[in-house]
Amino acid sequence: MISTRQTVSSYVVMLDGGSLETMELTAMQAKGFECLTCRAQHTAASGAFQPVGRIPSVGSVFQCLTCAGGAR
Repeated sequence: MISTRQTVSSYVVMLDGGSLETMELTAMQAKGFECLTCRAQHTAASGAFQPVGRIPSVGSVFQCLTCAGGAR
């Protein structure tokens, strides 16, 4: 679990606006368990996250509502 929070890899993210961006993300961010920006943890009960894109063959990526209007 600790290695998935620390190891950073490059992922091609298809953002909801249709653009493709290469981002340096942890596995937790890439799998949708953490905010793309602040790394707050996303849980089923949190409800304070919104999907902002997808990584093909990995899943959806999210931002918390606090960061949703900020830079990615």
